[in-house]
Amino acid sequence: MSSDDTLYSARFTTPTFIERGRDNVIKCAVYLSGSLVAPSSGTVTVYDEDRAAVVSAAAVTVSGDVAQYTVTAATLDGVSLDDGWQVEWSLAMPDGVTHTFRNDGALVRAALYPVLTDADLYRRVSSLDPSGNDAITNETTFQDPRDEAWTAIQLRLIAMGNRPNLVISPTALREAHLLLTLAYIFEDLSTRLNEAYADRAEMYRRHYDQEFKRLTFKYDADDDGQADAGSRRNAVPTTWLGSGVRRWQR
Repeated sequence: MSSDDTLYSARFTTPTFIERGRDNVIKCAVYLSGSLVAPSSGTVTVYDEDRAAVVSAAAVTVSGDVAQYTVTAATLDGVSLDDGWQVEWSLAMPDGVTHTFRNDGALVRAALYPVLTDADLYRRVSSLDPSGNDAITNETTFQDPRDEAWTAIQLRLIAMGNRPNLVISPTALREAHLLLTLAYIFEDLSTRLNEAYADRAEMYRRHYDQEFKRLTFKYDADDDGQADAGSRRNAVPTTWLGSGVRRWQR
């Protein structure tokens, strides 16, 4: 990209997780000035961990202004599971330039899905329920903050050396997901309704950090589809300093 090229943003919230055994629709949404920008055409190439092209310069389709491609189950037959993949989108954009947008990826046995719903938020904070008598907001769903919190948790797991697709016990993440979602909700409410909500947001974020530091879950390190034998895995590794003292490694 030259210094004079239009600075588009490709929206990738997490690595591109491709599940073996089914068709996968992968997408590349491109934005400029806060709006989706549709490419006129383009191709996508999917590389495995050895930089071999599993999908080679395949033509994309554009649906709802978003480039997409279906990686078929047959394409993935016999391909090894690994997290060292890369997806490259070469898209012809309205500025007359073909831009290449890259994202890291992985071929996984199964993706990790959240277990939290709006109903769980209402059980913890009833005033968020729009059907209640004392609702503090007219929002009918908190899907966006739940999704954003889930994305943040997955990226934090990755940063700590834990592949989300290898977490076998998703319910172990429920409390952390709930607390971070509430932090996001009340941070937003503090900017729109009442600054006092900032204190509640800070409380939930502090509780989330504490919960994440003590979080453990069943993990499938050898990627054989079963939880590893023995103790549960810590989300945050510990550093032993000797004499029985330990500290959290950030």
